[in-house]
Amino acid sequence: MNGNLIATLLVLLLCAGATMAGVMLSDEPSDPSVITNTPNQVEEIVDEETPSEEEEEPTEEIPEEDPTDTWELLLANPSNPLPDDFEVETAPVQGDFVMDERIADVMKEMIADAKEEGVDLMICSAYRSIERQQELFDAEVAVQMNNGKSKEEAEKITATMIAIPGTSEHHTGLAADIVTPTHQTLDPEFADTDAGKWLQENAAEYGFILRYPEDKQDITEIIYESWHYRYVGVDHAIAIKENGLCLEEYLEILKEGGLEKDGE
Repeated sequence: MNGNLIATLLVLLLCAGATMAGVMLSDEPSDPSVITNTPNQVEEIVDEETPSEEEEEPTEEIPEEDPTDTWELLLANPSNPLPDDFEVETAPVQGDFVMDERIADVMKEMIADAKEEGVDLMICSAYRSIERQQELFDAEVAVQMNNGKSKEEAEKITATMIAIPGTSEHHTGLAADIVTPTHQTLDPEFADTDAGKWLQENAAEYGFILRYPEDKQDITEIIYESWHYRYVGVDHAIAIKENGLCLEEYLEILKEGGLEKDGE
């Protein structure tokens, strides 16, 4: 065989061997620690790591707070009787009378401030148990029946003057009947006394409101009580007074978004 031909064949064989070796080397990762993935494998990994919309946890909705759900705005009336297990911690305010301990000092401060201005505020009723309320209610029913009313009529009339047991604000410890030594009768005329006028002017600054106004009897379902004051907190009391509202109206407005401010 020609020597040139043999040399050419050897060169071709060497090139072919080198090419095959290169292909084999390209099939192996240069770094044993690196793992290569086929396109299908990459898609599978992405699918496992990326949660689908169905797998995402739903966002928990936080319920809106009820602005009326506070102790000082507790509503007690014929449509909103107090819970059977309702209890209140009391503290003395004047003489033997007690009120919710959270407002006892406020009531004493109001009485003292009025005294400094020459006005005597005298509490004649404050916290009252349901049992005591029942006694008062039954006594007035008896009076009405003695005046010729049927029991049903007597109870209906009495309910406009004395709250049905379990629905009285006196049970809450947040209300007090206030008179003055020179006028101790629970009647509309108390509003014309110095004590009555002082309360109308200043009670809101201490967080108290006239609970049963004369022009709100159809809403409160209680007769006008010029002597009955109820604690709701200073800001609420001022808002109620300035807007000529009763507590029932005010609470409904709060639930609907509150009072509009000037300029709105």
